[in-house]
Amino acid sequence: MTLQTQLWKGVCLKGALTLGMLTLLFPAFCQQDEDVARQEAFIQLFDKEVQNRAFALLSMSAISEKVTEEEDKTFYYGWVAFEEFLQGKYKPYADKHGLSQEPRSKAKAEAFFGELASDILPKRKFYETMLDQTEDYLEKLKKLPGYATDEDLEFARFVVKQEEAQIQAIEHRIKGENQAAADVLADFINSNQ
Repeated sequence: MTLQTQLWKGVCLKGALTLGMLTLLFPAFCQQDEDVARQEAFIQLFDKEVQNRAFALLSMSAISEKVTEEEDKTFYYGWVAFEEFLQGKYKPYADKHGLSQEPRSKAKAEAFFGELASDILPKRKFYETMLDQTEDYLEKLKKLPGYATDEDLEFARFVVKQEEAQIQAIEHRIKGENQAAADVLADFINSNQ
C-alpha cells in the first residue's frame, strides 16, 4: 500500500468518524434548541398571565371600591380576594423566571378601560364581554402546560384551572347567582391553599 493510499484511507476514516459523531450529536443539539424555544414560549406566555393578574387585581379593586349594592360587593370582594391569593401563588414562579408582578403600562391601561366599561355598559353586557374575553384567553393559556418543564408543570396546570374557575364565576354572575359566583372563587382558594 502506498503512502498516498494510506493517507487517503486515514482521511476517509477521519471523515467517517466525524460524520458519525455529528450524526450522534445532531439530535442533542436539536433537542437543546427545542428546549430553549419551549422555555422562551413558557416565559412569554407566563409573563402575559402575570400581567393579566396584575390588570385583574387593579381593575377589580377599583370597581369593588365603587359598588354599593350588597350583591355586587359579594362578587367583587370575592374576586379581589381571589386575585390577592393568586398574587401569592404566582410570586415564587414569577421570581424564578425573573418576571415582575408589578403592573406595566398596558395592564394599567387595561384596568382603567375595564373600570370605565363597568361604569358605562349595562351589567349583563359587561359580564358577557368579560366572559367572552376570559374564554378566548383561556384557549391561549391552555398551551402553558405544554411549554412547562417538569418542574413547572403542576403550577402551569394550576394557572389553567384558576382561569377555568373565573369562567365558572362569571357564568354564575351572568345568571344573577352572585353568592354562587363568589363561592366558586372562595372554594378555589380553599382547595389550593
